[in-house]
Amino acid sequence: MKNITIGLILCVALFLAVGCSNQQSANTEQTKMEKAENKTENTIFPKGEKAPAETFTGTVYVQPLAPKTENNNFSIASVTFEPGARANWHNHPAGQTILVTMGKGLYQEKGKPIKTINKGDVILCNPDIEHWHGASPESRMTHVVITNYKGDSQVNWLKPVTDEEYKADAK
Repeated sequence: MKNITIGLILCVALFLAVGCSNQQSANTEQTKMEKAENKTENTIFPKGEKAPAETFTGTVYVQPLAPKTENNNFSIASVTFEPGARANWHNHPAGQTILVTMGKGLYQEKGKPIKTINKGDVILCNPDIEHWHGASPESRMTHVVITNYKGDSQVNWLKPVTDEEYKADAK
């Protein structure tokens, strides 16, 4: 009985896939162009919407991937920073994990030297540690952030990173 049910589900899925692939839309080319414009080089997620200037310097895009739900106490987003762009100083009451997926960026915790971060790097931001992150001056950088919640709070935004702070020597 279980094999028949699985077989039936697979047949329905195949039927729907074939039907969907045969469906033609008058705006197919338009849709392809919009999707291409919303992607960045070598990324798997769209760039998303422009981030607010109150919390970022430069051009930054945020694509929400998974919201907080009753089953998880975190949200996930893909964030793309154009060269020179960065987040304001901020902290996370319950911490954050950063997974760099493209490019070269910078990360700094208050009172510590700036670190260069690259595709494949993972940064664990401990709770309540003041920090900032963004693209290097010469490269776009995309990262996926997994941000934990403490109650209803996930981030405390602080002051912008000054040009002097941003241009300090990266290690």
